[in-house]
Amino acid sequence: MRPRRTPSRNQLHEANVTLLSRAMIEIRLLANRPEHATHPDGHLAQIAAIADVCHHLPGAGRTSGGGLVWTWQTADEFQRAWLRSRLAETNVDIAFLEAAPAWPPPGTAPDLRPSWNRWRWPRDPGAFVSVDSDTLARLVRQGEPDGPHALLDHLHPGARHIIRARRPGETLFRPDGPGDVRQYRAVVTMRDGALIVASPRLRAGDIAALPANLGLFRRLVLAAVPKRRRERDLYVWGRDHHL
Repeated sequence: MRPRRTPSRNQLHEANVTLLSRAMIEIRLLANRPEHATHPDGHLAQIAAIADVCHHLPGAGRTSGGGLVWTWQTADEFQRAWLRSRLAETNVDIAFLEAAPAWPPPGTAPDLRPSWNRWRWPRDPGAFVSVDSDTLARLVRQGEPDGPHALLDHLHPGARHIIRARRPGETLFRPDGPGDVRQYRAVVTMRDGALIVASPRLRAGDIAALPANLGLFRRLVLAAVPKRRRERDLYVWGRDHHL
């Protein structure tokens, strides 16, 4: 069977615009006319479900479908039904979403060192920095003052976290900006000891001002780690912990 063709960027943009506009209309309707809710837990639960599933959509169409696939595969049953019905109004065939490799809950911890059969030539080792939990929380709050920041309370208090710049081709959940705010990739240790991947939006100036606190060998090891598809991320960790 031939693989499903990913929609064009224009089609993905149309899908995003449709989903976001419908979300705003429906949230406003539900806030004023709660009797229109179809969620089993009522109109507030439906508003939360729609807002949650649309949270990353503004940047989802900039990654050749990757962001929309991520949104689809992390949605619950109600959210997926909502996405399916609203995407039916667009030129996007959701077959490529249904045929995409399954997101693997709960996922596995990201690698911090390569293996003999899984490694890559070290790429930009100077991009890696290490920060403690207080510093990471401060950087996230400076990058996005309006939050949400609930998961920052669940960082391991004694852990060191690894941050690097997002690489070309990695999923961009939201456009860069304002100013020098950029999406980064972080390997984060949570309070329960789970090692997960996060995509915080941070100020490039703040990251540039951090001291070079990782030795060359450690940075080369990190830079030689190839990215895997089965990494557990911050969203799934929070969902699994009902946050």
